Parts: sequence; structure tokens; C-alpha cells
Amino acid sequence: MQPQGSTPVNLAVFEGFQKRIEGCASCEQLQEVTAELFASVTATMDGMLAQLEALQPLANLTIPGANPAQIVTWITDFTNALIKPMIAPTLVIPIQIATITAQMAQVTAAVQEKMAQFESCTVPVPPLPSLPTP
Repeated sequence: MQPQGSTPVNLAVFEGFQKRIEGCASCEQLQEVTAELFASVTATMDGMLAQLEALQPLANLTIPGANPAQIVTWITDFTNALIKPMIAPTLVIPIQIATITAQMAQVTAAVQEKMAQFESCTVPVPPLPSLPTP
């Protein structure tokens, strides 16, 4: 589950985990599946957030207008050809993170529902990585 660049979030991963949660026959199995899912999603989101953080300095592409026209044209062409494609993940990753967060809310509900089927069962649901504030 490693989203990259413009790759959409693989929703089948979450569906698979929900089926595994529903199929748990014991609290211990439910704990293991939940821990595995949250570890995987946390690692993926941490990687995505690191990408966003690394690209943040490139987000402001304002070209100074006081330079001669030829330099401005060169800088604009350079920006359009090289830098803008480099920051494209800053447009896609936030959407992927929102999708993952929504899927994890559904998975958490499934864990809680399954947990209620087992006597004295507690399944820790760790928090997802916190999102940066703009």
C-alpha cells in the first residue's frame, strides 16, 4: 500500500482488511489484524507526509516581474518544464490522505463492531499521523 505521485489510493486494501476483521474468530486475531493495518497505513501516510514536506519549499513559484523579459521567459519555461511537475504530488497526496482517512474511519467502525462480539475484548486503535496545517 505505497501510493506514489498520481497513483490513486487502492481501496481494495481496505476492503480486504475489513473482510479480515469480519472473519476474526478471536479477540487476539482482531488485535493482530488491527495492529497490522494501522502499522501499514501509518507507514504509508508518514511517507506521503514526508513527500509533501520535502516539496513545500517549491510550492511558491512566483517569478519576479522586475527582470528583463528574456530572463522572465526563461524562468517561466524552466518552471513549467521542471519545477511544476516536481510539485504535482502536492496536489494528489492530500486527496489520497483524505481517502485513506475516510477508509480508516470505516475500518475502525468494523473493528469496534467485531470487538463487541468477543467478551472482554479490547483492541487498541492507534491514531493516524497528524496532518500538517497550512
